[in-house]
Amino acid sequence: MSYQGSFYPLRRDVPSAEPVMFAYVLDTPAQREALQEEILGRIAAIQALSETVATAQLEAPDSRSHGGVLEALAILSRDVRGLMEASFQPGP
Repeated sequence: MSYQGSFYPLRRDVPSAEPVMFAYVLDTPAQREALQEEILGRIAAIQALSETVATAQLEAPDSRSHGGVLEALAILSRDVRGLMEASFQPGP
């Protein structure tokens, strides 16, 4: 990623929120702070989902039972990595 790009934000706690594509440019401290908040939101979601799976001790009736959970973890992890890479890029 570079200091310019886009991503889909998490829905968070707003039931009426529709997922929309965000475009970002990391020109100002406020923009960098907003990106860091988005990163922290995704890390919190990864942690909560991981803890839920670890404590639930789910039993899999077939090999694809937990595919959705694992896919969500993979997507969130990928997003965090990309957003962190963008935040480390020097501004213009």
